Amino acid sequence: MLTYGYESRELNDWNFKSRWNITKVIALTFAGKTGINKLTSSNPKFDNKNYNIKQAMIEPGINITKGSNFRLILGYRIADKRNSQGGKEESVSNAVNTEVKYNILQSTSILAKFTFNNITFNTKDPIANTNSPAAYIMLDGLLPGKNFLWTLDFTKRLSNSLELNMQYEGRKPGTAKTVHVGRASIRAIL
Repeated sequence: MLTYGYESRELNDWNFKSRWNITKVIALTFAGKTGINKLTSSNPKFDNKNYNIKQAMIEPGINITKGSNFRLILGYRIADKRNSQGGKEESVSNAVNTEVKYNILQSTSILAKFTFNNITFNTKDPIANTNSPAAYIMLDGLLPGKNFLWTLDFTKRLSNSLELNMQYEGRKPGTAKTVHVGRASIRAIL
């Protein structure tokens, strides 16, 4: 079974998603997107914050599902972004994504995600400013070079109306230090 969706916003913008279920267990996915992300300020004080980013992305993947207990997703994404204003920045992002989800009975689930994203970033400015609004968008909040992101999520239903969730996120962007974030919450389901 092949399913797809297509969305168009402007003449040059498109968004495409498809999924092909090869078997009950294996499905191939493909997503593609092009578009323009633009910010123009009429105030001359903020001319350095203006950007006009043309972007294109393709993302093939494979999903492996075993019943309702296990899901494995493997994917690759390549994205190209070019800013035609300011420093004329260019970025190319190559990302490998994995996601594993395991459900224990119907009350507990464990989700693990890992992404390796290698980003090249070039600018016509003599000194690359990775903190500009355009660079932040082009780098997806990461840094040029090798970026590692990982997440571990544990969810346990304590009763019919109470759920415990614990999350751990880590990231190692470019040459910066590793960042660790932990969260815990209890949610009432009404």
